[in-house]
Amino acid sequence: MEQEGFVSVWAGVFETDQALKEYFDDIAERDISPFSLDFFDGCDIYPFDIDFSERSVHEFTTDPEVLVCHYSEGTAIGPELKKLFPQGLEQPCNTAILVYNYRYDPEESGFNPNAPVTFLGAVPCDLD
Repeated sequence: MEQEGFVSVWAGVFETDQALKEYFDDIAERDISPFSLDFFDGCDIYPFDIDFSERSVHEFTTDPEVLVCHYSEGTAIGPELKKLFPQGLEQPCNTAILVYNYRYDPEESGFNPNAPVTFLGAVPCDLD
C-alpha cells in the first residue's frame, strides 16, 4: 500500500534493460505488465505511482548495498537492506526494482513464486 517514507525493493536477473522494461512497463499490446500480474494479482496496472519507481540492470552481486547503490536513494536504502540480509542475498542478482512511497506486503497482495524478481523487503527511506 502507498506509504510515505518507505521503499519496496525487488531483485532478480535480466539479460538487458529492454527485457526488464518489457517485464515492468505497461505496453500497448497488453493490458497489464507481467510485474503487476506477478505481485499485485493483475488487479491494477500499477497500485503505486509509477513516477516514484526506479529499475535497471547492473553487474551481478550478492551484496544488497551494491545492488541499490546506483539509485537516487541507494546510499540510504543499502544499509537498511543489509540489515535484512547481513550475509548477503542467496543468489547473485543484477537487477533491482525500487518503488518509493510504497510498502508492499506479500501477505496482502500475493505473489508468483516463479516471478523473475523476488521481493526483498520494504525499508525506511526519507525522500526529503
